Amino acid sequence: MPAAARLGDPIGHSPTMSWLLKGLLIGAAIAVAGVAIVGTGGLAAVAVVGAGAAMGAGLGEAMSTMSFAAKEVTGAIAMSGSSNVFVNNLAAARAHVDMVACSKHPGPIPIATGSGQVYINGMPAARVDDKTGCSAVITKGSGNVYIGGGTAQTDTINPENLVPGWVHASLLVVGVGSAIVLAGPVIAVGGLVGAFAGGIGGGWVGGKMFGEGSDGQKWSAIAGSFLGGYLGAKAAPGAWEFAQRVQVSVEPGTLGMNGGNVRVSLRPPATAAEPPATPPVEPPARVSASTYARLRAKTPSSAIQKQVNEGVTLPMPDRALPGLTVTKPLHADHIVSMKQITEMEGFARLSQEDQLAVLNNPRNFIGLSETANTSKGAKSFADWTEYKKGGIAVDPAFRQEMMQKEVDMAAELQQQIYNLLGGG
Repeated sequence: MPAAARLGDPIGHSPTMSWLLKGLLIGAAIAVAGVAIVGTGGLAAVAVVGAGAAMGAGLGEAMSTMSFAAKEVTGAIAMSGSSNVFVNNLAAARAHVDMVACSKHPGPIPIATGSGQVYINGMPAARVDDKTGCSAVITKGSGNVYIGGGTAQTDTINPENLVPGWVHASLLVVGVGSAIVLAGPVIAVGGLVGAFAGGIGGGWVGGKMFGEGSDGQKWSAIAGSFLGGYLGAKAAPGAWEFAQRVQVSVEPGTLGMNGGNVRVSLRPPATAAEPPATPPVEPPARVSASTYARLRAKTPSSAIQKQVNEGVTLPMPDRALPGLTVTKPLHADHIVSMKQITEMEGFARLSQEDQLAVLNNPRNFIGLSETANTSKGAKSFADWTEYKKGGIAVDPAFRQEMMQKEVDMAAELQQQIYNLLGGG
């Protein structure tokens, strides 16, 4: 049974904005970790992080409204309380006639719900968890006076609207843009439409099963959104192909009333006799993300790290970044990147021992300073042109030398894979 509310008792809103931001950061962090594990780079990496951030923000916002999310105090019952009924020496609060002050919304705002059976001065008695006109709830009341009797609504309850429209619009743009980069516009639009439809459908079903506004309804909407997005993305290519087959024609010389001269028909589907302009290419087999992570932890080996520092006397000039001085041991960096090696033909069919033998081929490493190694990251030497933070161009002679070694080593590593498979 809820506690009786009194003049001065606090009200609170869902922690929507803070949970949205936390979800955004957590989603982005998980995506960054995933990108680091699988070695994705360029625009695809940005898209993965953007999608993770948008998804995390949406989940955070949805979960902030559930019962387990503690309300953030945003005001109190401020006007005016009963003049002759007191609870713990404080004026009793009533629906409709007593007002609250809320820092999130302009006021005064009425208490919008109260007891369906207990009245004070002819108005429903207000209690903890009763709502205000701005969708805040009374968060604290009497410690020893409780009022039951169900719930009666006396005033309109408006949505909380705690997130500015531009934030939702920005997240939508980021999410859709990321989906387009990762999957193409057709699948992105199909997934978006499916997610919206699934969320609405899931919310409707959840409302019938668990009650309007319940946690069950909200979880159902989230699940429906994910399911609808998945099904929409899967169905989108087929739907687009069907739409492209539809043709509308107008037959001249026939009656045009009510579309009588308009004919809708389907073009015949493409057959085997009509090969596509570009024949499909079988993608190379790739190692799984978990295998990649295990291999990443074992390359470069400690022997390679030692190798690239043999004969090095510190301090010394940085070969890659003119003008800088190397004061710490060099970092072993793959000349042909690990990502490129793991995507080479036949690599995925090697045993783990042989995979590590290829990845730790001592000829495929160069010692780079910590600054150069961080700047280069997963880029090829062809793509690494500048240490942007320091505004220093990569030494042209060094870069040209490494680009040639990159080409030579790629051929050598591919041959090593063939040899290990027994086909060399």
